[in-house]
Parts: sequence; C-alpha cells; structure tokens
Amino acid sequence: MTDAQNQQCQQLLLDFADYLVLERGLSDNTQMSYCNDIKLFLCDLVEQNGDAEHFTTQDVKDYMAQLHSDGRSATTVNRKLAALRLYVRFLIADNRRSDDPLLSLDQLKTRRALPKVMSEETVAEFLRAPDVGTVVGLRDRAMFELLYACGLRVSELCLLKFEDMHLDSKYIIIKGKGDKQRMIPMTETAVDWIKKYIDSARPHNDPDVVSPYVFLSLKTDANEQPKPITRIGFWFRVKHYASEIGLAEAPSPHTFRHAFATHLLNHDADLRALQMLLGHSSLSTTQIYTHVALARMHDVYDKAHPRA
Repeated sequence: MTDAQNQQCQQLLLDFADYLVLERGLSDNTQMSYCNDIKLFLCDLVEQNGDAEHFTTQDVKDYMAQLHSDGRSATTVNRKLAALRLYVRFLIADNRRSDDPLLSLDQLKTRRALPKVMSEETVAEFLRAPDVGTVVGLRDRAMFELLYACGLRVSELCLLKFEDMHLDSKYIIIKGKGDKQRMIPMTETAVDWIKKYIDSARPHNDPDVVSPYVFLSLKTDANEQPKPITRIGFWFRVKHYASEIGLAEAPSPHTFRHAFATHLLNHDADLRALQMLLGHSSLSTTQIYTHVALARMHDVYDKAHPRA
C-alpha cells in the first residue's frame, strides 16, 4: 500500500466513524467494531489493486470467499458484510458513489446457538460472593444486583449515569443500541444495594461527586478525576468471583443478561414485555429464550418422570 493509498484509507475510516456516530447514532464500541472490519477489507482490497471507494460486487465476493477459506464462521462473515453495507451507505450519502454493489448479496445461513444460562442458584452465589465490607466488594455487589435485576448489557451498566436512575420510583432509563430508550423497573434489593454503595463506598473514589457515572473504577484519568469501571474491568471481577465460588469456567458478563431473560420466562413472564425490557427491536431475537426455557423444562421432565 502506497503512502497516498494509506492516507486515503485513513481519511475514509475517520469520515466513516463520524458517519456511524453522528448519522447512525451507534455506540463507540459498535463504531470501533465496524471500523476495524472495514479497515481489514480496505487493506485486502488495496493489496489486490482495488478501489477503496468504487469496489465491485466481485471484490466483495472475493473477500467473503477469502474469509471462508480462512475458516471464519458464517456469523463472522455476516457481521463483516453488515459493516460493508453501512460503509456503502456512507459512501452513497457522502456522494462518493451512486450504486450499491451489495444489493445482490445475501447473508450466509447460520444456526443460532442457544445462549449459555446460569441457574438461579449460581446467580445467587455470585450475588453473595463480594465482600461488602470493602469499597470494591460493595460496588461489585451493587453492580451484580442491578445487572441481574434489569438484564442490562455490560456497556449499559458501566456507563450508567445518575441522571438515568430514579431510585425512589425504582426504575432506570437506558439508552441502548441505535439510541433507543427503554424504561426498566428495579427490584427493591437492587435499589437498596445501590444506595448502600452510593452512601458508603462511592465517596472513597469521588467525594465531591464530580463524575456523572454511578459505578467507578479505582483508577483516575490524566486530570486525577475518577473514571467509570470499564467492560474489561468488570469482566475481570466476574472471573475473580467465578474462581471464588468454584466455577470451572467463568461465565461472560453477558451471561447475566441471558439469565435475567430465561429466569423471567421460567417464572411466566410475557414474551412481549421481555422484549421491551431487553430492548430488542425484533420479537424473534427474544424468542430464542423460549427455546432455552423449553430445553430446561425437558431436562427437568426427563430427570423426574419415571417413564422418561
């Protein structure tokens, strides 16, 4: 790749990132993921003497074929294709091209895997694991309680602000994917633990309440201001407690969201209501949890029925 080509690609990626945030309203994490996918595509394209703006349908087909030959899963290929669709929309919106080379391309068929779900007993062990006599432990207990009570995405939990919480009325307002807002009720237990954290532990990191974020890291930024806990930081806390309670494999933080959904269905929650709580735009996305609940029911039946 020549210096001129590299400079062109870098500028395209910067403009594309602005488009994703300003025009599409995507989160920073989603924007970074799409930009990384497009960067890999552009590097491959330029190496094959393709045009970063006026690539063809065949260029995309060749790229997808290369991903497949490299052993990438259908899910990964489809994600990269979704990034390319957004990239083409950006090029068209920015008057860099007028046609869509992806119109004739379909996504690969995939088998949707059932999410791994923790039992109610395992979730309860996680909730009891933090040492609430410490600043970190009290914070972690409050985070676990809220994560399980509301089925939040981890990024939503880590970036929760005081303005999003209504503790007296026991609900929070979450801005999820695509800037869609949803209101989620909170359990009395979650409210109690959050209040304990705010009153007793949080002042150790932010005595003057400078930060708008609820859950803080022990680290500070370049200006010595408190920083919110990160997704990676929370992931390390999950691994820590998984080891403490004796789990052979640490669940991902997202598993708590799966547990929230499945446990609600196990206790007769309405599927449409669950869709709203999770912030799914399509009911079909939520319906995967009915399969999880059904699989669990069959497992219980097979173990309990004398003729199963």
